Amino acid sequence: MSRFPNSRTRRGFTLIELLVVIAIIAVLIGLLLPAVQKVREAANRAQCLNNLKQIALAAHNFHNDRGKFPTGTRPPVYVGDRPTRGTNLWVELLPYFEQDNLYKMWDHYDNRNNGTGGRNATQAQVIKVLFCPSDPLPEPISELAVAAAPRWTWGFYGLSSYGGNAGKRSFLAGDPPSYPRLTRDGIFWVHSCVPLTDITDGSSNTLLFGERFHYDPEWDRRSPWSASIAYVGRWGYVANPVGVMGQITLHTAAPINYRVPPGGDISTLENRACSFGSGHPGGANFAFADGSVRFLSDRIPLQTLQDLSTRAGGEVVSGGDF
Repeated sequence: MSRFPNSRTRRGFTLIELLVVIAIIAVLIGLLLPAVQKVREAANRAQCLNNLKQIALAAHNFHNDRGKFPTGTRPPVYVGDRPTRGTNLWVELLPYFEQDNLYKMWDHYDNRNNGTGGRNATQAQVIKVLFCPSDPLPEPISELAVAAAPRWTWGFYGLSSYGGNAGKRSFLAGDPPSYPRLTRDGIFWVHSCVPLTDITDGSSNTLLFGERFHYDPEWDRRSPWSASIAYVGRWGYVANPVGVMGQITLHTAAPINYRVPPGGDISTLENRACSFGSGHPGGANFAFADGSVRFLSDRIPLQTLQDLSTRAGGEVVSGGDF
């Protein structure tokens, strides 16, 4: 008989019971996290598709007004030391995806003024529709200050997760001023002005925009241009034509989600600079020239991807091929 008849015995968890409970909780968390990540990625992918839809719609509205898609880039003309009338694909589309005020701030008369103001500069503004939530950008603004670029281009730039389709090749290092190796068989390139009637392969079978993925450790380790892949994609860059093509267009010289292989030579870096890719598992999102948007697997054959990137190559590509 208890010495304290009015007391109640209180029993706690034993160490084994506590460990079992912790193990059960850990298992539940382990099961829950992938589901949460899957739901989050599905939402990110849907948001990305919506961004591309808005961008494609903007390009079509531009086409309705001008009878052609915007130029890939028009390099500045120098009047003395003043660069003037420099523009590119994203600058031209600003009024068409609700950035009319930013477009009015853009100085076409003296392009140097677009970089003044540090992180508050016109070219440093962050445009939400140009960002995929699955793109691992360290921040949405990058800084350019390299000797190879004209001094007036040094400064801060807003970044983009997307690029216009330039065809099979939009970037090569060290080309002379005529850039003979650029294919110009897509929609956007230097001084391009492509109307829908020139897309003879069919607008539903021709890429218009796609995603750019900002992660490649081997690129960062080997790039001779001293620039992390995380900072490629400056929407307001208008100086050097091939530099602009590397910043605002993408090509099919490499497969979707291509990464620089260990020990890769300069050609692998050139291919990677403008390759399509994304943070979405298994592929990337694209907008087609008819305004439709869809996800393409990174298992799509490179030849089929290249066929989709040309506007008038005469290739026959059916929906079942991609």
